[in-house]
Order: sequence, then C-alpha cells, then structure tokens
Amino acid sequence: MKTKTLLAIAALMLFTAAQCVLAQTIFSDNFDGYADQAAFNAVWNVGAVGGGLTLSTGQAFSPSQSVQQPGIATAYMSAHDITPVSGSNGRPLVWSFEFFDSTQAANLRQFASIRDNAPALAQLVAIGAYNDTTATKDPHTGLSVTAADLNTYYACRVAFAPGANWFILNGPGAPTRSTGWHELEAVFKDTTVDLYVDGVNALSDVTMSYASVAGAITFDRVTVGSGVSSANGAGYYDNVMVQVIPEPSTVGLSLLGGLSLLVGISRRRMA
Repeated sequence: MKTKTLLAIAALMLFTAAQCVLAQTIFSDNFDGYADQAAFNAVWNVGAVGGGLTLSTGQAFSPSQSVQQPGIATAYMSAHDITPVSGSNGRPLVWSFEFFDSTQAANLRQFASIRDNAPALAQLVAIGAYNDTTATKDPHTGLSVTAADLNTYYACRVAFAPGANWFILNGPGAPTRSTGWHELEAVFKDTTVDLYVDGVNALSDVTMSYASVAGAITFDRVTVGSGVSSANGAGYYDNVMVQVIPEPSTVGLSLLGGLSLLVGISRRRMA
C-alpha cells in the first residue's frame, strides 16, 4: 500500500481517536438498564417531585424504555446529581436529551433542566414545551408570546441573570413542534449558550448569555420532567447526556501533532 494512502488512513484514525479521547462523558442514561421502577428511583434519587417520573415502555427513542411524566394536573419530576462541570469556549459543555412531544396543545408543560444547584441554586436552564404566555418572551422583540407561538416552537428557560428567563426558540430555520421524538440540546461556552432542536441552532441570530464571567456557573444536577402539572398531555424523556467536547480547532491541533509524528516515521522509513 502506498505511503500516501497509509497516511490518509492513519489521519482518519487519529481524528476519530482524538475526538474520543478529548470528549469527556460526565453522565449518560438511556433508561434501558433499569429492571424496575425501584431501580430507576435509586439512581434518580434527589429533588423528586410527586414521587418522580415513571419508567415506561410506552415510548422509547432507544429500545426499549424511557421515562414518562403523565399528562395530568399533578406535578412530577426526577433529578440526578452529576460531577460538577463547567463549559468553556475551548471545551464546550453539551447537555442533550430526546423528548417525545405528545401534543401541541395549550397546556403542555413538559421540559428537562440542567442546574447549578449547590450550595444554592445559581442557574437553571430548561428546554421543552411550555404554556405561559405572560412569562415567555420572543427573544428577538422582547415581547410576550402568544399561545400559538408556544404551540409552534419549543421554549427554553435561562432562569437567572444574565439569562432571559423563558423565551421561544424561533430563530431562522428553527424546527417547529410536532408529535414524536425530538433532540433538544444546549451547548455552554464561557458565558453564552447555543440551543439546538433536532441538530439545528434554533437561535443562531441571537446571543444568549447564561453566566456573567467564564467559570461562574458549575452545573451539578440534571432533571427530567417539569415539576409542574401538564394537564393536556404526557411527555417522555430518553438518552440524557452531559459531555465536555473539544472545539474542532482543539481536535485539529491533536491531529496535527499525530500527523507530524507519522510523517517523521514515514520519512525515516523512506530514507
């Protein structure tokens, strides 16, 4: 096999290895490993509301289980503490989950959150479906939204300053709500957060801040279920993930180092 071909294959392998090595999984749960409700409750065992969410086979993004917040006038939420972690420009913190949107009705209040919880609640970021037209704003105009807006777009909450509290994710090209599974994701950098719906940056034209200075917020808890009632519909949650992932430039530097080593070895063999 020619040296150039070998180098190309080696470069691809190095790039993949660099991503795997540099990415750090803080927490991951697809809810498939729990034998029963008691096993789930033993892991998601802090800050439960209403007894916590229910382990379910009714819907599942990854076979064969998810957790459900029922669509009734009672509040439910489950929470799990994670290793404290911050995001930065060089190593963004990525929090994501799969959400089953059961209905686009006016009283669906289904969302998950990530929190800087200890020693006191300093920041809370939530994504999902929300229904309060008074509390929720359009991030482009600052005006209160309509019920139609909330039935069309997913909503996010950056609860404390410099965040905007509740706002809709209605940027250019933002995916709209529909029945079925959707990936909701937040990417935290030094002081700003990018918000994604099904892989699309849903506020690409707006800078959304969650911290005043880099390192001010350290996330240490994730929740599933809104902790408030959702009388018009149930919600399901699956594949909760918290990772620290290097920016492409960081991976590129690692790759360049590896390639330099490969080129050196190749030259020595050809000499």
